[in-house]
Formats: sequence, structure tokens, C-alpha cells
Amino acid sequence: ANGSSRLRSHSDSSRRTTSEELIPREVLFGNPENISPQLSPDGRYLAYLAPSPSGVMNIFVRDLTSEREDETNVDGDVEQCDRMITNEPKRAIRSVAWAYDCETIFYMNDFDGDENFHLFAVDATVDATLPPSDDESNDDDDSVPPGTPPGIPPVRDLTPGANVKAQNIFTNYRYPDQILVGTNERDAKVFDMYRVFYKTGVKSLDTLNPGDVIGWKTEDESFEIRAATVRNSEDSSTTIRIRTSADLVSNASTPSETEWKDVFHFPYGEEGGLINFCADGGKTGYLTSSLGRETTALLKVDVRTGETLEELYANDKCNVGGVTLDRDTKELRALTYNYARTERVFFDEELERDYRFLQSTKPNPNAEIGVSSRSLDETKWVVSYIRSDGPTEYVIYDKPTQSITKLFVSKPKLLKYTFAEMEDVRIPAHDGLELVAYLTRSQTTKPTPLILLVHGGPWARDTWGFNPRAQWFANRGYATLQVNYRGSTSYGKTFLHKGDGQWGVGDMQTDLTSAVEWAVREGVAEEDKVC
Repeated sequence: ANGSSRLRSHSDSSRRTTSEELIPREVLFGNPENISPQLSPDGRYLAYLAPSPSGVMNIFVRDLTSEREDETNVDGDVEQCDRMITNEPKRAIRSVAWAYDCETIFYMNDFDGDENFHLFAVDATVDATLPPSDDESNDDDDSVPPGTPPGIPPVRDLTPGANVKAQNIFTNYRYPDQILVGTNERDAKVFDMYRVFYKTGVKSLDTLNPGDVIGWKTEDESFEIRAATVRNSEDSSTTIRIRTSADLVSNASTPSETEWKDVFHFPYGEEGGLINFCADGGKTGYLTSSLGRETTALLKVDVRTGETLEELYANDKCNVGGVTLDRDTKELRALTYNYARTERVFFDEELERDYRFLQSTKPNPNAEIGVSSRSLDETKWVVSYIRSDGPTEYVIYDKPTQSITKLFVSKPKLLKYTFAEMEDVRIPAHDGLELVAYLTRSQTTKPTPLILLVHGGPWARDTWGFNPRAQWFANRGYATLQVNYRGSTSYGKTFLHKGDGQWGVGDMQTDLTSAVEWAVREGVAEEDKVC
């Protein structure tokens, strides 16, 4: 969608943008009912998050190969034959991921809100609809909390210990029996990397954090930690360290192969980071960098010397976003950027054809396409259709047959109501700087009271999509304007740092004033009714 400083016109002058009745707050702000659908690597199972009978988000599993009388649940409710495989009674599970054994599911959770998130594993193939046999009874299993319904499989804590936190989790299909995970069990202030054989629980220290590393990267063929992101607390610069080989490699011919070397450096004000290694044993890789330019570009680099080998893509208005690589060859397949809406640039014709097909099947022409997961052979995809005027819809795309099967929507209670579309618009600031903003209106032909909804951070940004607060206001007669003022992220380093020292004052504040003046000029807002 291409926004502009002039608003779209509407042919129906009397049309209200939302339902006439007041939409209940619990409908707008309640938890989603079906989210985070993930295919198992073999494409047989679908895991997703949904409320348990007590209303807490837990993990459910569906066998996609089983016979189903109703292939599609149009109301978006949990199917009766789907199995709940966790029973977290208090704290909602927020993420779900498959192991490459196609049986184990990983998730993270803390303990009564202490924010010490542990990594847990559960067997997704245990049929929770059947009562356990005598030797499978949960009664004597310490990993099953008291009161757990019969048939819920035991959960294993892969990162146990008081006050331990887990992060930086890596899986690799070439090594289906192991994962790499960071924990602070040795030193509460830093995260070392551990290699965990999750079936047995055997864990060993893999890479020691010297104290300044805030993130790690692996080389896929060896599944070794080969890159570290370092933040300098004194000057806020960022450095990428590389090692040719890892400490655990027994055939390292010289000590230098296992030593870390500072290769890429981003002073304060610059942006960038290592995306991944190429499939050449870790000699080259993909890097984003704003060095010598306004926005981040995607580069192919020599990770041993830091030399740029090729500039693959750059956008003058915004940073490079997500990058899609071939799982085996590491060839670049596609990337995204988001100036106002998510846009894709393709480097793979086959992948582009898939997206063209998905574009043709969108339930709403203004929807954005997302891919939640793919099977390992990429014959099945979970696709999301993201809308600004309704819930996200999830479908399965079967690539060989070019067919779509509906799964569910994220918040089925929204389906009975009408919502306003969000418009992406461009607003000129007082000094001519272009600002991207998002407008949600309650009426399309006359001014209304206006809510200026300002994002926090300030190093953050607003994006297009369904916004419960904007819809709440629209349903009650207010327009909502969300502005990416100077200092917002993803628009390049100059735009970002124009906001330095301007929080609540100066040009940053004037951007908000310019946005309100624009809304009044365009007939969106009543001049004396702005909040």
C-alpha cells in the first residue's frame, strides 16, 4: 500500500468504519485464542498455542495426517480432536518450537512471574486423549505437577537451577539430537553457551562468555559457535568477533583457529550485525551495515578479513528487514523491508512464484502475507494473512498441489464485528522531513475527535496491522493517528539520531504537532478536540 499526504476518498459518504454497537473491551483486549502455529519438520503435526480449559495459554497439537470430519473450523475454535500437551496452570506459554526429531517441542516459561525463563521440552506424540497405562501413570512422576489431567505428558526442564535464565537457543537439522542454549548458571551477569542432548538431558559447557558478549551465532555445517556480538559499555559501540573454529574441534591445526578476532566494528550511531554464515565452512557470511550509508544494506563479506565482497541490496528510505536463505546452500532467496508496509524483494524465482500464488488467495486484498513455519522439505507452509480490520487468519499451503487449507483465526470473537481499516499516510514535518504515520478513522467524511497515540522507546516504531486501542477509539467515535516521529527505528541512522536529546522537546515534539496540524487540514480531526 502506498500512502500519501492526501487521504483516500470513500464513495459511501454515510459509511461508519466500525460496528454500530459498542464492541466490548474484553473482545478487543482479550488474549488471542489461536496463535504461533508451527509445523513439525516432517509436516505431520501442527503445534500452536490456545487457552486451556482454565483459560491459560498452553500448547496444543494436531495430527495433520489423521482423518477429520471437519477439515476447517470456520469459527476459529480449537478442534475437539486436537490434543493439549502442556498444562501450565498460571503463566501463559508464549512461544513454541519443534525439535528436529519431529517429536519434541520446546517452550520457555518462568515461575510465577520471576522472569527467570527456563527451556522446557515435552513429547508431542504422546496421545493425551487416552488414559495412561499403569507404567505411564503421572502419579509418581515429579515432572508432572499435582492435579495435571491424565494423559498430559511429563515436561523436562533442560535448564534447571534457581535463578537461572535461558536464552540464545539454536537448533540444527543436521544435528537433530542436540541444541545449543545460553544460560547464566555460572555467572548471573553473563550467558555462556551449553550443548544439550535434550532426549537424555546431558549438558556440557560449549562456549565461555568472557563477560562482554550479548549474542552468539552458529556456523550451520559444524553447528559450532563461531560469532559473538559484543557491546562496549563505555562508548556504546558494537563489535562482531569471529573465530575460524570452535574450542571443541579436535583437528584444529593451530591455536589461532580457536581464538576470537574482532572483525566488524560499529561505532555508536551505526547499525548492523551478522545474519548468517555462507555454506563454505564459515569463510564468508551475510552482514547488514550502515557504515558509509544512511540505511543498513545487506552485504556478502569475508568474515576473516572483514572485506565486503558484494552489496546485495539497499533501500534509500529504510533498513533491510528479514532475510530468507536457502537452508542447505545459504543462497539468498528473499528479504523484506518496511518503510510503511512490509515489502519483499526476491532473489529466487521459485519462491517468488509461491508468494504470487499466496497473493492470489488472500481473503482480503489489503492483507499482508507472513510465513509462520515450513516443513523441512518445504512442501507444507503455515501462512498468515494479517489484516488491519480483523483477526489474523492462518492457513496451510500445500506446495505440490497449490492448495490452501484453512486452520483458524487468531481471535475468533472479532469475526462478528466490523472494524476500521488502518491507512498508512505520509506527513510533512515543519522542516520538510517525511514522516510515516498510521491513521484509523471512525468516520470517513467528516472531522472527529482525534487521539494522538504516541509510541514509546523512543527507539521503536509503529507498524501497520490490527491495533486494539485504535479500534477501541474508532468504535467510540475517535480517529487515531500514530506517527513515526524522528528518533523512530528502521528509517536509517540520520533519522534515528535526529531524535537525540529531543525526547518531549524540540523537533521530536514538533513532529507530533505537525501531525496534528496535518490531521486538521485534511479534515480528519476537530481542531479543539485532540488528545
